[in-house]
Amino acid sequence: MNIALVILITVLVLWLLYKLFSSGGKDGYDRNTNSYSHSADNYDRGDKRKGSSKKPIFSFFLKKKNSTEKKAKRQSFFARIFSEPLPFDDRAITWCANFLIVEKNTLVNILRDTSAHYSHFKLGKKSGGYRMISAPSTTLLNIQKIIHKRILLSVNLHPASMGFRQNISVAHNAKVHLGNKEMLKLDIADFFGSIKKDRIIKTFGKIGYPVNISQVLAELCTLEDNLPQGAATSPTLSNIIAYDMDIKLVSVAQKNNLKYTRYADDLTFSGEDIPFELILSEISDIIKEEKFVIQRKKTRFLTEKKRKIVTGISVSSGEKLMIPKAKKRAVKKNVHYILTKGLGEHQRFIGSTDPSYLKRLMGYLNFWLMVEPDNEYVKKSIAALKKI
Repeated sequence: MNIALVILITVLVLWLLYKLFSSGGKDGYDRNTNSYSHSADNYDRGDKRKGSSKKPIFSFFLKKKNSTEKKAKRQSFFARIFSEPLPFDDRAITWCANFLIVEKNTLVNILRDTSAHYSHFKLGKKSGGYRMISAPSTTLLNIQKIIHKRILLSVNLHPASMGFRQNISVAHNAKVHLGNKEMLKLDIADFFGSIKKDRIIKTFGKIGYPVNISQVLAELCTLEDNLPQGAATSPTLSNIIAYDMDIKLVSVAQKNNLKYTRYADDLTFSGEDIPFELILSEISDIIKEEKFVIQRKKTRFLTEKKRKIVTGISVSSGEKLMIPKAKKRAVKKNVHYILTKGLGEHQRFIGSTDPSYLKRLMGYLNFWLMVEPDNEYVKKSIAALKKI
C-alpha cells in the first residue's frame, strides 16, 4: 500500500513539473524572426493585382491607460499548472513573443482573455446615436503598434482607399469628386464589426505567415471574433481586406465613366450621368459578395442641383472645396460669442462642460483653413482665440 502511494505521489510530482516547465520553459522552437518577409511586398491577393505603392499610417488609436493593465500580471505558480491550455501552438506563441518584443508570460496572459485587456466607452456620432470604442490596454496597444509597423504598414492598398493613410486626408477624398454633376453615396453598416477573425487569419496567411502564427496575430487584433474600433491594427487591416472590393467597385465605376473612392465605410461614386438603379444593384451584389452590408437609410443619390458633401467637405461649387455653409454659420456664431462674452460664459450659455471645448473649436478652424487656405476670417479667428 505504501509503495502504491509513493508511486502515485511520484507520478503527480512529475506531472506538476511537466506542466510547470512546458508552460514557461524553453521549447526548442526556432526563435529567429528573420525567416519571414515582414515587408509584405509579395502579399498574395489571389488575383495578383497590386494597388498603390503608398504606405498607410495609423492615426486612429487612443493613448489611454486603464485598469485592465493591472490584470496583465505574471501568472502565479498554481495558475500556470492548473489553467486550461491555450488553443494556440506554443511554438507560435514563443515566436510571436520574440517578434513582438514582449515577455512570453505577458503574451500568454493576454491570449487567455483578450477581452480583459480592453476598456469601452461611447462616442457620439454626427448623424446621431453613438459608436462603441474599445480601447486596448497599454501593453496590448503597444503589441498592436508593432504588428502594424512591422507587418501591415508595407502591404499595398488600393488607390481608391483614402482613409487612415499617410499624407491622404478627407480633402483628397473629396477633391476626386469635384466638378461632377451627379453623386451616389453609400455607407457600409458596422464596417469593422463585419470583418471576422477568420478573414484576419487568412490575411496574415497571404502576407506570408504560417497558420499557427497567423492565428496568434489575429487573436491580438480582434475582440470577440471581430475587428474592434479602437485597436491600432483595425483601420489598416480593414483597408487590406477591402482591397478586392475596391478592385471590383473601381471596375464598375470605370465601366460607367464614374469616379469612385472609399473613406473607411463611406463609398462615393460621381460622374456626369449615373444609371442609379442599375449601378446600385451591381454595387450591392459586390458588397454582399465581399461579406459586407449596405446601410440603406444612408444611401443618397444626388442630382446636379442637390447639395453635395463628401466626408464633411462641400464639392457643390464644382470649382473648389469648401466647408458646408451650415457648419460655417455654427462655427462663426461660437467664435463671436467666445470673443465677446468670454469662454466660460459662452459654455454656460450653451450648457457645455467640455474642458476641451476651445481646443476642439480650434481644431475645426484649422481643418477649415486646410480646406480653404485663403480664408482670412479663419486666420483672424485662430489668432484671436490663441490669445484666450
